[in-house]
Amino acid sequence: MEIVRSLRPRWKLWLEKSGVYVFGLGAYTLLRAIQKTGSLSEGARLAGMSYRYAWGVVRKIEKQLGVKLIETHRGGAVGGGGATVTEAALELMSVFSKIGDEFERVAARTIPRD
Repeated sequence: MEIVRSLRPRWKLWLEKSGVYVFGLGAYTLLRAIQKTGSLSEGARLAGMSYRYAWGVVRKIEKQLGVKLIETHRGGAVGGGGATVTEAALELMSVFSKIGDEFERVAARTIPRD
């Protein structure tokens, strides 16, 4: 049917714990940006978030899951601090990404293309 071929599925993916939202695309994007830049402030900027908001996102997830997502370190007198993404965060990002990829594969198989 021609009308079906013109449709494209859309979804919003997030992870919950005990029915409560924990992790979604915004947090994933932030952690990827921190991983790329080595900095919470630069990661927040790259993800389109304020530093304060980004810290709140990280702290809330850490509290809900009981794990550290980032390790921060201060710089010297002239600055130079940074942040690294923990193994727990990398695992969380990997699971989120794999689920998203599977959604994409199902969508590609479900709706016939021209």
